[in-house]
Amino acid sequence: MAKRRGDIIGTITLILLYAAACWKWGSWRSWREYYPTVLYVIIGDLAYNFVFHEHLLWQYQGLFNHTVADMIVAFFVFPSVIILFLTHWPKSCIKQASYVLAWTVLQTVIEYFSTLTGGMVYQYGWNIFWSFGLYALAFVLIRLHYRKPLLVWPISVALALATALIFGLPYDNLK
Repeated sequence: MAKRRGDIIGTITLILLYAAACWKWGSWRSWREYYPTVLYVIIGDLAYNFVFHEHLLWQYQGLFNHTVADMIVAFFVFPSVIILFLTHWPKSCIKQASYVLAWTVLQTVIEYFSTLTGGMVYQYGWNIFWSFGLYALAFVLIRLHYRKPLLVWPISVALALATALIFGLPYDNLK
């Protein structure tokens, strides 16, 4: 029972921290501007869960099953992160690279603590280093989608296929 209470507190705290940070430092008044990119990320996440449903590379566990936890992340955490990330995009290339690296490190550290507390597990060869790479690519693609959305879709499909090949997604999952 104490573990369950801790999971509830941790989940609510994470959501509130992201929402508070987004409320304080994000451009909420411009949410319509970011909305297509938020949907792009949510669609990508849902596609991962659909295609990899029997071969999940990372999986949430604890208070909720993976599906419920992922929906919470998709609909509460992702929008806050995306609005915060895009609101403060720097102008110079050096600062942009540093900015993407900082967000990548932040999200990787948060995920690392989630794995330490048992809120997330890795499977089929996935690990924190793959997550770091995924976050770096995701933040680049988020910015690219914000600027040139049609360019990002074929890139995302190619990356998803590469991921399926690298991590041995069974062909049966694609039928």
